[in-house]
Amino acid sequence: MLKDIKQTTKHTAVYAIGNIGTKLIGLILIPLYTNANYLSHDDYGALAVLEVTLQLLTSVLTMAMANSLSRWYWDSKYSDRQQSIFFTSVAFLVLIITPVILALLYFVSDFSFLIFSTTQYSYLLKLTFITAGIQVVNNQIFTLTRLQSKSVFYSILTIVRISVNLGLILWGIIVKKRGLDAIWEAYMIGEGIILLMLFPYFIRNSSFRFEKGIIREMLNYGYPLMLASASAVILSTADRYMLNSMEGLEKTGIYSLGYRIANTLRMVVYTSVATALLPLRMKKMNEPDNHRFYSKNLTYLAFVFVVGLLGLSLFALEFLKLFTGSPIYWEANNLVAIISFALLFSSMEDFIIIGLMIKKKTGVLGVLILVTSFLNIGLNLVLIPLLDIYGATLATLLSQAFLFFTVLNKSQKEYFIPYEWRKIFTLAIVALTFVGIGLYISSVPVFVRLVVKSVLFLGFPFVLYFFNFYEKVEIDNIKKIFRNWSKPELIKDNFNRLLKS
Repeated sequence: MLKDIKQTTKHTAVYAIGNIGTKLIGLILIPLYTNANYLSHDDYGALAVLEVTLQLLTSVLTMAMANSLSRWYWDSKYSDRQQSIFFTSVAFLVLIITPVILALLYFVSDFSFLIFSTTQYSYLLKLTFITAGIQVVNNQIFTLTRLQSKSVFYSILTIVRISVNLGLILWGIIVKKRGLDAIWEAYMIGEGIILLMLFPYFIRNSSFRFEKGIIREMLNYGYPLMLASASAVILSTADRYMLNSMEGLEKTGIYSLGYRIANTLRMVVYTSVATALLPLRMKKMNEPDNHRFYSKNLTYLAFVFVVGLLGLSLFALEFLKLFTGSPIYWEANNLVAIISFALLFSSMEDFIIIGLMIKKKTGVLGVLILVTSFLNIGLNLVLIPLLDIYGATLATLLSQAFLFFTVLNKSQKEYFIPYEWRKIFTLAIVALTFVGIGLYISSVPVFVRLVVKSVLFLGFPFVLYFFNFYEKVEIDNIKKIFRNWSKPELIKDNFNRLLKS
């Protein structure tokens, strides 16, 4: 168990470098995106709608093939066909998405009018469709890098992508004054460069044989997950479309900014941990002692996520005042905490489905997420007219909570895992209390506000101690880590040992 934790920690740290870089770009660009000299408030709202369109397209076109590859790649029955299985998955996606993208491009003006009630966004939608097609192929190849624990290679490519995107966006917006066009041209070019860099890796890891029998099995396995994935994206993006339709692009932009800040947690914390754990979680499926491993996975994910949630929620107002180019966006401060808790439910839900994956009962996921998507749409229809952006935020929280508890119920019936609910509940209640205090003091002088918020954030782990959150072995390991890393002369040796573990 300790060895697994060390390996996961190492890969999580490396993956986090790339993910932090991705979110860092978002932070760097927020002053630019929210400055009316470069993007109008409506432009920023349109950017949000285009981003969720890209997300929705990518999710649908991927057809859950990444999940299927993850399931089959480490199956002992197919260990001699790993390369042909990988090639088959990529080739199948290329064959499917090419005609779909061409069809979308043909009807691009109709889609622009459907989404924005005008055809002026046709060019941007063209770029979105092409970018989605390239991204689907890139993501499938990236799945193999994660399965092989190529965390350094993965992070290098991620850093290249964000560097190219950042450079082109800054040049296009500031120098060329091309606004939204510059952003989406940069995205497309960045994905194209990554595809070229991934191609040699794809060739080295491919056996050019199309596995017809296996691809049918993968599709049967992946179809429910594809439905689940598409429904999940609808669940997480419908609010932007509905806000655009019911409240306009400006309100959509404010909501999107709050969501973008909160989603930093999902990207940096959840994605890094989940990516590092993916090979281990798949390998552990057939081991009899995997229950504690999966249980601790959820506890540690929740702990790290809640620490990030607390920091983000406490200091969101200061961040917005410092980095946004217009006071209109400060209202997003009130949304960050609620969306962060919604994303906590979402992240934990992705971990507890392991029972359904082990028993190959993923079909129920698609149904549950589809039902939740309809619930979310219904809640948005009711709450947005009453509470505008706060209605959309509340709808997101309620929908994600509903999905979490329904998936938990089904997964535990199929494969019971003794999760540490008392600890997770303690985390949530203490964090919720601290966030409430932080929001309550939003109007006090900035110095007092920062001191109180800092005390709350730094004191959080110590408060948990009084609720018996930590096990003795965890406290002993924390003390050992502190002793080792507090000595400057041992830092180099510690890094070397971590990298070799």
